[in-house]
Amino acid sequence: MLAGTFALAGWSATSHVQRRHAASRALERYARSRGLLFVPAPARPRGASPRVVSAEDEMRWEVDLFRLGGVVRTRVLAPARSGRSPTLSLLQRDAFEIPNAAPVALGNETFDRAYTVMNGAIEDFEALRDVMPTLLVLARRAEGIWLSSDGANVALSWRGAEGPPLVIDSARDVVVHLAGRHRAQSAYR
Repeated sequence: MLAGTFALAGWSATSHVQRRHAASRALERYARSRGLLFVPAPARPRGASPRVVSAEDEMRWEVDLFRLGGVVRTRVLAPARSGRSPTLSLLQRDAFEIPNAAPVALGNETFDRAYTVMNGAIEDFEALRDVMPTLLVLARRAEGIWLSSDGANVALSWRGAEGPPLVIDSARDVVVHLAGRHRAQSAYR
C-alpha cells in the first residue's frame, strides 16, 4: 500500500514537471513562430511562469501562465496605453460559479449565450462590442474564459497551459484593443 502511494506521488510529480516543460515549450514555439521574445521561467520564485513578451503598435503585452484554484490557466495581459481603459468583467457562461450574480445582457443573443458580463460601465460596453466577434471565436476554441479590465490593466485567461496559436492571437487582439481604448476619467467642462 505504502509503495503504491509513493509510486502515485512520484508519477504525479513527474507528470506535473512534464506538463510544465510541455507548456514552456508551447509558449517558446509560439514566440518563435511570431518573432516574439520568449522569457524562460526563472528558478526563483518557485513556480514562476515562462512568458512571451511583445510590443504591438507601441502596445506592450505578454502571455504567461498562472494557477487559479489549482487549475493552470494561460493569460494574455496588457497595461492601458494611456489614461484609463474600459472597466469590466466578463466570464464564459457556465464556466464559473458566481453566487448572487446579476449579469448584464448586451443585446447580442449569440454573445449573451456565450458570456456573462458581470460588471462595467455602460460607456465601456461599446469597446466590448468591438471585440465580440473575436470573443465568440475564443468561446468555440477555449474553455473557462475570463476577461478582466480594471482600467489600468486588461487580462484575458482561459483554462489550460497550452493553446493553439489562433487562441493566443485572438486573446492578444482582444487585450490589445481594450488596453488601447482610452477613456477619459471625467467629461470636459
